[in-house]
Amino acid sequence: MRPWLAYQVGAPEDSERSNSADAGRAIIELVVLAVVILIPLIYILISMLRLQATTYAVSQAARDAARLMDNAPSVSAGYDRAMAAAAVALNDQNVPAEGLTVRFVKTGADCRSAAEQVPDLNPGSIFDICVIAQIVLPGVPGFLTGTDNTVTGVFTLHVGDFREPR
Repeated sequence: MRPWLAYQVGAPEDSERSNSADAGRAIIELVVLAVVILIPLIYILISMLRLQATTYAVSQAARDAARLMDNAPSVSAGYDRAMAAAAVALNDQNVPAEGLTVRFVKTGADCRSAAEQVPDLNPGSIFDICVIAQIVLPGVPGFLTGTDNTVTGVFTLHVGDFREPR
């Protein structure tokens, strides 16, 4: 008998014994890696998408609020319309409108710390409209994140020069 033939005949038995001891370990490793890596990665991705949706919502809300304020017959009617438009813009992006704040400040001022100014609807007036909304992270209770997790949208309104003074 040839020596290489004996080696080949015995080889499958040896490899079958070594493979049977490792059977199923690859599935366990795959599941562990999926739990350790994939689930946190998906959570981070969802959180980033929530942040992006909230950012887009407040930006659109500030723009819509400014347009409605520019066309309003009075400051109080404009404020009511601006609040309603901001709530609709947030709801369009599935952002809760509970923590919604609409503020009017001088142009270039900080939306959170600057003194609020009464909007002037006379032609040529310029002021900023700030829409502030809270970010809601999925799976995190509100009392853990606090009220500091906010996003601000700002739009500078230049009241139309051809508007009739009111």
